[in-house]
This record gives sequence, C-alpha cells and structure tokens, in this order.
Amino acid sequence: MHSTPDDIIIQYIDAYTSHNNQKRVMSTIQPSDEFEQELRDALAHLHDPAYQPPEPLCGMLGVHPHGGPLVVQSAILRSIEDLKPEPSTPLTAYLRRVYEILHSRYVLKLTQEETANRLHMSLSSAQRAQRDATHALAVVLWERYRAGDAAGDAAGRLEASDTGPALSTGVHVQDGDESAQIRQELAALRASDPNSMAAIAETLRGVLALQAALVAGRQVRLEVGYVQPGLIAATHPSALRQTLIAAVVRLIHYAADGSTVTMFARLSDGEIRITITGTFLADTKPTPEDLTRDVLVPAESGLEARIEGSHAFLWVSVPCLGQVPVLAIDDNADILRFYRRCTTGTLYRILSATSGEEAWVRLRTAPPDIIVLDVMLPDMDGWQLLIQLHENPATRSIPIIVSSVVREERLALALGAALYLAKPVEPRRFVEALDSVRPQK
Repeated sequence: MHSTPDDIIIQYIDAYTSHNNQKRVMSTIQPSDEFEQELRDALAHLHDPAYQPPEPLCGMLGVHPHGGPLVVQSAILRSIEDLKPEPSTPLTAYLRRVYEILHSRYVLKLTQEETANRLHMSLSSAQRAQRDATHALAVVLWERYRAGDAAGDAAGRLEASDTGPALSTGVHVQDGDESAQIRQELAALRASDPNSMAAIAETLRGVLALQAALVAGRQVRLEVGYVQPGLIAATHPSALRQTLIAAVVRLIHYAADGSTVTMFARLSDGEIRITITGTFLADTKPTPEDLTRDVLVPAESGLEARIEGSHAFLWVSVPCLGQVPVLAIDDNADILRFYRRCTTGTLYRILSATSGEEAWVRLRTAPPDIIVLDVMLPDMDGWQLLIQLHENPATRSIPIIVSSVVREERLALALGAALYLAKPVEPRRFVEALDSVRPQK
C-alpha cells in the first residue's frame, strides 16, 4: 500500500523535528539535490511555453519527455492539488501551510507579494515558506517515485490531465509521439494568443470547403445546417478547425453511401454546441468510442458521442465568447490570465490594458461595459485614473470595480468606484462582482 502525500510529509516532519528539533531529515525520504533543483526550475518556468523540461524530471514525474512543458505543468499542478489537506486541518498546521503556499504561487499564479498578503505573512516569511514548501513537494514526488507510483503509463497520465492550457482528449486517444506533438502544437497556438476567438459560421464554412478531400472515395455529402447567428468561441480558430475536421472524418468513415453528414451550431447553457450527425449501415454500426477515437480537443472544450438507432451524433462544446466586454487595467499578466480563466464560459469577455495610457486608447476605440482597475499602475497613480474615469463624461457611466492588494475600500467607493475587491479574489466572487455591476441592457 503506497503512502499518501500526508503520510510522506508527516514522516518528513517527524524526522525534521526530532533530535532536539535539529534540522535533520531521514535519508530515505531526502530527494537528490539534482532533482530538487530541476523541480525548482520547473516551478519557476511553470507557465513558460519555451521551457524545455529535462528528461530525468519527466521520468520522476511519470510523464513522457516528448510531451513538452505542458504535460510537466499538468503533472506538477496535480501533485500540488494532491497535497490539499482535509477541511478540518488547523490553519496553523504545517500541511496546510505547504499547500496554501504552493496553491497561491503556482495554481492561482499570485506574486510573492500577493501570496504574503493572502496568507497574512511578511514578504520575507513568505519567501522562506515557499522554499520549505517546495522542498516538501520534492520529498513527496521523490518518495512516490521510489515507491513506484511514477512508473505508471505516461499516456494515461496525459489523458487524465485537466489543468492549465494542456489538451484533453475524447474517450480514447492513441498517445504516440505524433499525438503528443499535435497536443503541444495546438496548445502553443492557444498560449501564443490568449485573446484568440473563432467565428463559428466561418469555421464551419472552412471545414465545408474541404469537402472533396474529406469524402474522397465515398458517396457521402457534407453540409452545414442551421448555425445560430453571431456565435463566437473563446478558442483558437485553427485548434477548433482541426478538432472539427477530425470529428467529421470519423463520422464519414462510418456513414452509409448516399447519406449526408451535417454540421449544426447553437448556444446552449452558455456554451456553443456544435453537432455533427449522419446515418450508418447496420453492419457498420460504430460505438461512441469509435467516433471519438483520435479526436483531440482543446482543454477548454468538450467532446461526446451518442448512437440513436441508425443515427450517430458527435457534439463538440466550446466556451462562448462573452458578449459583455470588460476592460481589466492591470500590469500583472498573471492576473489578466486569471480574470480570463474566471470568465471562460460566462457572459463576459476580458479585454486588457497594462497601463493608464493604454487604457485610454482602448476606452476611446471600444468602450467596455465594465472596468476592473488595479490602482498600482506603472505610468500613473490608479487613484487619479479612477477620478478621471469618474469625471469624464464619456466614461462616467461605466461601472468600475477596484481590485487591488491595497486595502482602501472606503477610498475607492468615495472616488466613484461601484465596487471594491481585495486581491486575491476567488473566481466565483469575481464573476459575482461583474454580475452585480453589469448594466442591464
């Protein structure tokens, strides 16, 4: 029976505090210096698409070295979440401190200053706690590897990943080198342009334009049925097009000669649901697994299949780009990415400005419905910008949410803000704040 993360850390604590509290650890759970340094490097580059993880680290994490930085990121983030203690664990417990530090820095992607503020620590204490927490994570991963937990199938671990910008799969995927490369390339598309969007009608027409190649050798027709007007997906158009092409190819493979494969799209529960359907012969009846095999979808999307009589259905679900524009004025790129993650699949579309000057340019060209403002900006005082926004006739009616580590709620409201949010803010609370100030049109 393998040790749990709690068991391993408790063993470490027991060894760490024994012998009159001298800082010793049992050699049996002491990770190598090389592994711990590789882990620290990986954490420092956790969200860097150019990072190339060393093969020894991939082996320790149980992931395929050809998977690139995204699979390493997913493995590390899952390991951090595995450390989450029971709700009854005291706030002062070592286990909870380890988790909260790692969760704040690498899952929420807060800065050291924001982490210190969130956990009510001084900056120097937070820096020391981060070093200790990273060592504790290294201990857990090292012991898991020694116990054989990391010897599982790397492809299975890739399929289980559901964090970060990595790619999820359909029901079954052949996880060879080619598949891993496609995953990495599609994820790199998304990472290169987080503001990318796909017009659904245009994307479906692009797939239809490939009809001759897609149905080559088959007496099958491809067509586009009803597409709800104005649908825009919060995903990269190339990634979505590749998913749809793969799905259409699977359905055409089983379609009866003389039949038609049709694509539809509509909005459903805040998501865009693309339906691909066709008929098949009784002797070629596929299973849902047959229809989804080898179809890769972006992590923000979903894929499912169903068989009803002689009809096969494939559904690709993608988040709908919000129709309520929100201008987030913040010079922290991690915070801007956090806001986008919070609002994926909601009514809101996050636009960004990293300075007061850039904010005014965006406000003049495309006024948003809501402004989220950080008062610590590189080129001007955020409080002064709040006053200007409130006094300017063109922006006076736009509700402003001040979101900052500076605890000055009364000042924010007195200067014209509609709401104040103290960083770090929980995702649900952020969306609730947008809901509460959203103008009713």
